[in-house]
Amino acid sequence: MDERLTPRLLDKTTIDRAFPLVRNLAPDITLERWTRFAKPHLASRSPDWPRGLMTIQNAAGYILGLFVFEVRDDLYEKRVLCIDNIIIPNIPGRDAIWAGVVDAAEHIAAMNGCRTIRAGLADDLEPGARDRDQTWLTGSLEKAGYSFEGMRAIKRLEARHAAH
Repeated sequence: MDERLTPRLLDKTTIDRAFPLVRNLAPDITLERWTRFAKPHLASRSPDWPRGLMTIQNAAGYILGLFVFEVRDDLYEKRVLCIDNIIIPNIPGRDAIWAGVVDAAEHIAAMNGCRTIRAGLADDLEPGARDRDQTWLTGSLEKAGYSFEGMRAIKRLEARHAAH
């Protein structure tokens, strides 16, 4: 991918433009669910603690990647930029899109006095592509200077019905 990619914040008027990318990687997500998820991320808690949805777009304005970001107070690191819900499709030019995500995250961190970036990686990839995509993503993170620290666990709770 030789074309120039540009980071751009998503806003209320452009939420729908990101939906095809989201739907491509998560076909079960509806436009209503995407909008309900995206809207709260567009409003910062305060100017000192920004959050948002950053997109990576090509010159024609197509959204090729996105991530959620939030500046948080951390007991050990002080100000930390947390990024998650990273969406980068498996298409030609994927490495350039990833480089755009890394550059945008580092720019946001620098602008907000964050010396640390935490990238959250969910296990929500489609089952057939999970291993291949995780290998690509972990390798891409390491190439960008990230290291894997600590541990994060998840427990999914099933809805329980009363047996009455």
